Amino acid sequence: MAGAPPTDASAAAADGPTLPLGRSGAGIESDAPTLAVGQTSAAATAAPGAGERIGAWRLQRELGRGGMGTVHLAERADGHFRQQAALKIVRGPQGADGVARFARERQILASLQHPGIARLLDGGATTRGQPYLVMEYVQGMPIDRWCSERGLDLPARLGLFVQVCRIVQFAHQRLIVHCDLKPSNVLVREDGTPVLLDFGIARALDHEPAAADTDWFSPRYASPEQLRGEDVTVASDVYALGLILFELLTGRRARLDQADHTITRLGAAEVCPSALADAVPWGGRLRGDLDAIVLRATATDPAMRYASVDLLAADIGRHLARRPVRARPPTPAYVALRLLQRRWPLFVAGAALAVVVAAFTAGLVTERDRAVRAEHDARLQAATAEQVSAYLVSVFDVSNPRSGHARDVSARDVLDQGAARIARDLQAAPAVRARMLDVLGTAYRHIGESGRAAELLGQAVEGYLAAGVDQPLAAADALSQLAVVQANNNHSLAEAERTARRALALRERYAPPDSLALADSLNTLGVVLEADDRLDEAEALLQRALAIRRELAGAASMPVASTLHNLGLVADTRGDHAAAIERFEAALTIKRRLDGERSSQVQTTLQPLIGAYSGDGQFERAADLAAVNLDLSRELYGEDSDHVGTAENELGSALHDLGRYREAAGHYRNAIAILERVGSSAQRPLNNLASAYEDMGDYAAAEPLFRQSLDERRRTLAADAAPVLRAEYNLARLLVRSGRELDEARTLLDAVLTGYVARYGADHVNTAKARWLDVEWQIRRGDFAAARQRYAVAAALGAARADPFLQARAASVAADLARHDGDRAAEIAERRRSLEALRARFGDTHPLVAERAIQLAVALADDGQAAAAAALVQAHAARARAAFAPSAPVLRLLARWPDPAARIGAVRAPMAPRHAGGEADA
Repeated sequence: MAGAPPTDASAAAADGPTLPLGRSGAGIESDAPTLAVGQTSAAATAAPGAGERIGAWRLQRELGRGGMGTVHLAERADGHFRQQAALKIVRGPQGADGVARFARERQILASLQHPGIARLLDGGATTRGQPYLVMEYVQGMPIDRWCSERGLDLPARLGLFVQVCRIVQFAHQRLIVHCDLKPSNVLVREDGTPVLLDFGIARALDHEPAAADTDWFSPRYASPEQLRGEDVTVASDVYALGLILFELLTGRRARLDQADHTITRLGAAEVCPSALADAVPWGGRLRGDLDAIVLRATATDPAMRYASVDLLAADIGRHLARRPVRARPPTPAYVALRLLQRRWPLFVAGAALAVVVAAFTAGLVTERDRAVRAEHDARLQAATAEQVSAYLVSVFDVSNPRSGHARDVSARDVLDQGAARIARDLQAAPAVRARMLDVLGTAYRHIGESGRAAELLGQAVEGYLAAGVDQPLAAADALSQLAVVQANNNHSLAEAERTARRALALRERYAPPDSLALADSLNTLGVVLEADDRLDEAEALLQRALAIRRELAGAASMPVASTLHNLGLVADTRGDHAAAIERFEAALTIKRRLDGERSSQVQTTLQPLIGAYSGDGQFERAADLAAVNLDLSRELYGEDSDHVGTAENELGSALHDLGRYREAAGHYRNAIAILERVGSSAQRPLNNLASAYEDMGDYAAAEPLFRQSLDERRRTLAADAAPVLRAEYNLARLLVRSGRELDEARTLLDAVLTGYVARYGADHVNTAKARWLDVEWQIRRGDFAAARQRYAVAAALGAARADPFLQARAASVAADLARHDGDRAAEIAERRRSLEALRARFGDTHPLVAERAIQLAVALADDGQAAAAAALVQAHAARARAAFAPSAPVLRLLARWPDPAARIGAVRAPMAPRHAGGEADA
């Protein structure tokens, strides 16, 4: 719902097609039959007045009334906070079943969180039993008036309309149809951003439509099937958007044929917008593409319209980019004209004319073939769209109280119901079956059921490529989604790469060059290669995808945000955390503008941003974001989702970095429980919980978890995969620290060194970690001569000098060697250097700093500097005892010092080598 500036209040606030009673008709859309229905209903109902309280709201004044009910400006009256809203008292559903269904559908609508949709804030029933809805009160102007009064030119109008399409598509992807799109339900704010009103209200009321019941929608913008009382589908919204586009292009209202609702002029059916655009200066520019787009969107037969709002918007994008639109036949002359318009400089040069002509002819043939394929795919998709919509309606009948299932149902319930019926019901309709598998697989992915998503998307791919269906571009879409699922959920990365390259090959063959479809495949393959730590290849692919998406989709589009997000992952994996933060924040800015603050798109980028801030040393900021991310994940997906499991893991990692090991362990355990409950891999939180126990010094608790994590990775990934190498390194490090199973540790370490050098090179931070572990292994087994040789190799690496953790680790190893040599001065100097490296990174209160301080105190005590040692112990002992497990080596050191003022006895054995925190999987 909405409000508007005073001069536009009636236009924005009256939801139905009728004139608000007692007000002027200027700017209001109405039909005489509907007006009569609205007036009769209003007269029959005792309407509440100003000052009356309804729920938490007090009515202030009436904004208008229409066929669906009366709209009031209301103010929150429960004393919690001040807020204005538009409260609509609905002439609503009858009977207990109708009210129950209204409540359930209202809850679905409340989940539509998008800055371009007026939010549903509240709802219930009045004391008279009338349902009411409380909507966001929006200040704005109807889109047709905005374009007229602001003097928008043709490209600006088309750009604004595409924004509206993106908003409608957002809701369609969540299976919510508007049902009453019209210019007065699309307001434009002062900053030029569109906002849709009454999104899905007619759908929420579950009113049984009939041709005479036009008071629930605006007949002028209703589709022919809607007027006939048939089910409302995506195609109905496409039709209404086509009429709105007609009015934005021509500056006048469309005259609609009474029989089939086609645009007419003096009795001639299907008149093009250009024939009625005498009032605008760009009338001639409407001929061709824009005429065809409007006629296709407003086709009488729903199967001949665009199969989705996204395809409608994409065709406008093609027109603006001077590419062939799918609404027109791809004749050689048309394709050639578009190619010339886009690339005219290539044909200006007169030199090598024969070569140019030959290349041009070949290009035309290629583009023609691709355009024919695209047209074939589009028509096939349109032909199946209505069947898919009807099938979805039947699937969602699980939530209909009349079906005998009158209960609260979750998204997972509905998806499970649909998936169970596909094999049984759709054997005779393979195209519909493939599309439904694709739809449900994508939905499972969005609610965090990655295993089920991968299964259904794989079946969809085979269905699209089957004989008789033959939709390779649709198969490529499903393959791209499948590759992302595989890359993000501990599938074989080699398998994910094969899937992504298969999608790329299909798009290179069937999609236009440098198209958004091709950019999607480049983006997907880049994601897979980043997960496999092939960062240079990933960066090149993603930068190419970014350039295409910026050109075709716009610099502030969601595809650009997606690629910026993925480039952030590459930078973060490289260790360039500042660049990662910049890219993630840029992606978030776009996503928040397009999708709102609390959307799944925002949550997707919040998650890696946490790790980037942590890697940059901004640990408190990372922990704050991780808590926000967990709350948002629960709100979006519910408790049982792998999104929530991953968010628990991220919060655990952020707390782990702060040294809050026990809190971190609790979140890791939560993550493991959730992921195992939903059937997803828990390898990462398993590994991280083991690292938390290790950092607490509880090696006995850590070892079985490290082994379990490694076993699971070896079962699903290649032996040289990065996650396997990390798990082998972690187990080897633990065994060295604990002094147990040193032979096994050696075998693991050799495999890690070989894999890291092959994967990353000799002078990489990961290779440097393995080199320092090699030195520590030699010290553990007592071979100090070999340890010094390996020390020289590790210390020569540039990565060791650049990383503060490795600086601290190198100093601790040097101190152990000096201790063995009896060089107390050198030991003290190296212990102090290790302490200062970690203090510079973490501050003075981190447990790792306390551990290094106590190790330094031991060296000072052995050197006779009792007072200095005692001061360090006094400053850090309490923090160490609180953070570490009773079995931790550092607490054994403290146990030898019964009195803080007493001297610690000399400790001759090398101190257990440690580094700053376990190697966690983000």
